[in-house]
Amino acid sequence: MPYVMLPVPEEHVMEVMDQILRIVTRASTEEWDQPALEAFFHETDEATRSVLSVVARGALSGRQVTDIDAAALIDVKAREVIGILREVNDVARKAGRHPLLTLRPVVETLANGRSTEKRLLGMSATLAGMVQEAERAERLASPHPLTSDSG
Repeated sequence: MPYVMLPVPEEHVMEVMDQILRIVTRASTEEWDQPALEAFFHETDEATRSVLSVVARGALSGRQVTDIDAAALIDVKAREVIGILREVNDVARKAGRHPLLTLRPVVETLANGRSTEKRLLGMSATLAGMVQEAERAERLASPHPLTSDSG
């Protein structure tokens, strides 16, 4: 493959190199497929499944989900949600797959003129659909408590 040289202002060299590394890394990873995502979903703990479910519902409904929203919905601290996000994406990276969850900081200006930073969680609509399918498969596989023999 031939090389291409591009002029880059000296103050932006590190920025450009960082972007190139991200592009190369992304190109060397696999997309998630339904069997792989279901296997991952079933192997994780309940808190991780809950975070994936909350973010998937938000992604499919077009709602923004913050780390604080997710934490309140699953009854953990926002710091734990961020930790789960990191763990999920570390597992994906080690498996050679794209990250499942995204974290995007957004600055919001309050009514009093002050600014605050929100952390938005997200995932692609395709992955969100796969997460919901994995949830359905898990519900179908587990016995319903009202139908089991109790005596």
